Amino acid sequence: MLSFNNIVMDHKPLVSIVTPCFNSGQFIESCIMSVLAQDYPYVEHIIQDGASTDGTIEILNKYTGKVEWVSEPDKGQSDGLNKALKRCKGDIILVLNADDELLPHAASWGVEQMAKHPHVAVVYGNQYNIDERGNIVEAQKSNIPYDFHKLLCVELVPPAQAAFIRQSYFEEVGLGADITLATCPDYEMWVRIGMKFPMVYVPGFVAKYRMHSNSEGCQPEMIHKMVHSKRCVMDRVFDNQLISFEIKTLRNRAHASLNTWAVHMLARGSRRMSICSWRYILQALYDDFSVRVIREIIYIISHYSMLGFPYRLFSKYYVKTKKILGLPVRLENDRN
Repeated sequence: MLSFNNIVMDHKPLVSIVTPCFNSGQFIESCIMSVLAQDYPYVEHIIQDGASTDGTIEILNKYTGKVEWVSEPDKGQSDGLNKALKRCKGDIILVLNADDELLPHAASWGVEQMAKHPHVAVVYGNQYNIDERGNIVEAQKSNIPYDFHKLLCVELVPPAQAAFIRQSYFEEVGLGADITLATCPDYEMWVRIGMKFPMVYVPGFVAKYRMHSNSEGCQPEMIHKMVHSKRCVMDRVFDNQLISFEIKTLRNRAHASLNTWAVHMLARGSRRMSICSWRYILQALYDDFSVRVIREIIYIISHYSMLGFPYRLFSKYYVKTKKILGLPVRLENDRN
């Protein structure tokens, strides 16, 4: 018998896996198969396709009856996710992008952790980063517990594909995505939920995040759009007259952290600093000329710039470098 949604249940909750997609023919089948392979029996897979033209529909047709899919035009990423969320019937929701995968125990892990933490809205774990062929290239772990201030300031980025949302709490803040945003609907969801309810990080690998050349997080133009969308969300919070003074004081820190996050995203694929990266660094210093920001920029330069080659020679590991500098080890794999 499970304790779920603050009541004792004699049945197991339904888990809704939500996948918005568009022209995702290269990876959508692997995504579907990972959901079908779940060892937890009560799972629905909601796929919202944006009228793909690349063969995605043909793949979805193969799984009719096994997944709940709809294909129709939408107004973009956030609109597609919003439509998918509205179709959910589950007690627990997870957003899985079409090029990502779940590990076979993911749903059962989510149900178990929700039962262990009956008063939280979101439980999130860890993920493996994989390449286009599905080979694991990195085990992505977070060493910092959940903190709303860090979430708002983009210093902590919960991986959407490893985050389970309690439907009843989500509904209280509006179950859906903000369709006014061009991208980053998950960041807005986390902020909206986190403003009212607690979340918790639990160590444990549950998903695979695919890194490839067509990933939005590898495209500079999309990263600029991400910065704009995240900035809109955080400024909406800071401009709210009902927000506490403590949160309002985070504005400069949040703006600076967003800019350094953008530098990490831009440099992650090329492992070098671009002109845009330096612009974001200067903007971060303008937003918050503090010891914290200066230390973060020192790390960035040492990690990605040729100026930092002597430093990198004596600093092999990412986490070790961040600990030495006293910086949070954020999850920098955020696609949205």
